[in-house]
Amino acid sequence: MEDEGHQKSKKYLTTMLDHAEMHIESIRKEALKMAEDLENVYSNVENVRNSEILNQLSDADKEDINQFANRIIDRCETVNIHVLTTRSESQQNCLEEINLMIDRLVNTLKDDPDNAKAMCQSYIASCSPLENELGCKVFETAVLGCTLDDQKRIIKRLQGLLDYIVGPKYQ
Repeated sequence: MEDEGHQKSKKYLTTMLDHAEMHIESIRKEALKMAEDLENVYSNVENVRNSEILNQLSDADKEDINQFANRIIDRCETVNIHVLTTRSESQQNCLEEINLMIDRLVNTLKDDPDNAKAMCQSYIASCSPLENELGCKVFETAVLGCTLDDQKRIIKRLQGLLDYIVGPKYQ
């Protein structure tokens, strides 16, 4: 009898912990979505700041747009969303390598947009099992060394960058 009570207690506690685990995963998912939304706001403001349409405006209007953009960025900076992704040392190293490669891609964009587009497409192909021969093997190896969450973020980041590169010049 006592053993049966012990099992019921354990089952009850395990069920409570299962519910807690599901709840925290839901919170993590929502926080990641909010972080992505915040990053999209930053990106949209940067798109406005870099828009060729600004060249058509008077200096006073450019200044108004710039101040408006700064206010939005200031508001964004009041939001701090931090979801920790647990990584091994190897996964951290791979993520740092990916970030350096993407930073080089962004720097290339300023001087050579066509080459940047080709690099971005190559990196995206590296993330796809269907297009491996078109991809960059170094990038592919580094991506595969990252966590699954990081891999998803890398693909979204690259796709957003490619959309920006091929998007209309007058956004």
